Amino acid sequence: MHKIAGVLLAAGASTRFGQPKQLVDWWGRPLVVHIAETALAAGLSPLVVVIGHQAERVQAAVADLPLQTAMNWRWEEGLSTSVQAGLAALPPDVEGAIFLQCDQPLITADILRQLVARFAETGAPVVHPGTQEQRTPPALFARALFPQLAALSGDQGGRAVIARYSDQAATVAVEDPDRLADMDTPEDYERLRRQASARSQSRDLRSIRHLVIDMDGVLWRGDQPISAILTFFPFMHQHDIRYVLATNNASKRPEQYREKLASFGVDVPLGSILTSAQATAAYLAAREPAGAPLYVIGGEGLRQALEARGFVLTEEGAQHVVVGWDPELNWWKLARAALLIRRGAGFIGTNPDLTYPTAEGLVPGNGATLAALQASTGVAPLVIGKPEPWLYHAAMERMGAQPENTAIIGDRLETDIAGGARLGLFTILVLSGVTSAAQLASSPLKPDLVCTDVAELARRWTETATQEVQPYR
Repeated sequence: MHKIAGVLLAAGASTRFGQPKQLVDWWGRPLVVHIAETALAAGLSPLVVVIGHQAERVQAAVADLPLQTAMNWRWEEGLSTSVQAGLAALPPDVEGAIFLQCDQPLITADILRQLVARFAETGAPVVHPGTQEQRTPPALFARALFPQLAALSGDQGGRAVIARYSDQAATVAVEDPDRLADMDTPEDYERLRRQASARSQSRDLRSIRHLVIDMDGVLWRGDQPISAILTFFPFMHQHDIRYVLATNNASKRPEQYREKLASFGVDVPLGSILTSAQATAAYLAAREPAGAPLYVIGGEGLRQALEARGFVLTEEGAQHVVVGWDPELNWWKLARAALLIRRGAGFIGTNPDLTYPTAEGLVPGNGATLAALQASTGVAPLVIGKPEPWLYHAAMERMGAQPENTAIIGDRLETDIAGGARLGLFTILVLSGVTSAAQLASSPLKPDLVCTDVAELARRWTETATQEVQPYR
């Protein structure tokens, strides 16, 4: 696996634009956060955000993301100084870096992943989207070119280096040119916002070929299956719809979910079940070596997923505290976790769900545990499960899916629907779980589609598709 870093240049004042682009609102978040999350979702590691103008505000905006910032005190001297600051912050083991700016809001994680894949395939010194004749940012530069990037001056960017290697550069074709469009003026910003809104509104169920499906509240409630569960899986198979069943619950093993589905009469491949424990283990495995010590609060599912990745579960020398829902939680576990976090261990939560559904009603969930630790340490956790992007992207990677043809089906507005909307997925809320019609009516977050349950979804899907859903290609 090639280690490719991301460098997000967010230090300028954007004089022509009239205000710092990095802080412009993009559907409820500063644009720097949107681009950073896209880079992180693409697997760029480490991600360095270069700050300068309005540094404190930009720093605060990205504070909860797993990235590092690099201060460019000379940002007024031109773009080259930000490139230099970003390069100086990179570790010696990266093989290349993709340089991004806060003026391409429609760029996707898939385009960035394609740049990395093209680099792995060709070993080219430069890889960029577009064509050989029209080179467009963002570009991936091999480490061998870092000295030339560091030697740039004034307002020079990577284009000067790309020009020297035009005959050796590799390209990634991007069919939709607006994906690479930049915004130099407020008019550009408004146009791209309209583009993003139109893309979302123009989609319906006919464009969906992949589903990320929550389980509890969607396929069952407690130990009772939703009545349509026996017909919904054949419906997906009939219409060539790929799916991953993704749950924020990290306490159980995937095998246990498969057994539960089998007890309802549904046979699901093990590879189609994804827990936040598995996503957490994958996230850590991409960043820590096998054998790294972890202190874990959580059930069998979380412990097994981490051990399967080669981690050692111990308090001694723990580099991270990993917290999942734990029905055997006690004060002593919280105390050990708090002490380790205060000593500098990373703090990772599998999921932020404040409640956990039981036959008697809702009880404290993992989010309550994370809140207790945050209150006692002053450190916010990095959350892997919904609504954060990691679990969604792990699910889409399993299916070979893209946001444009993927929908999330869930029963929680604050996790399933909020996270799907942030990633540009088609969002489907079912009212068979924790969210009621009254709660939906009073919420500012509105899904793309609301159904009573998956039975109604299947009926409406068939109607929308005019009796035919195109097969997956």
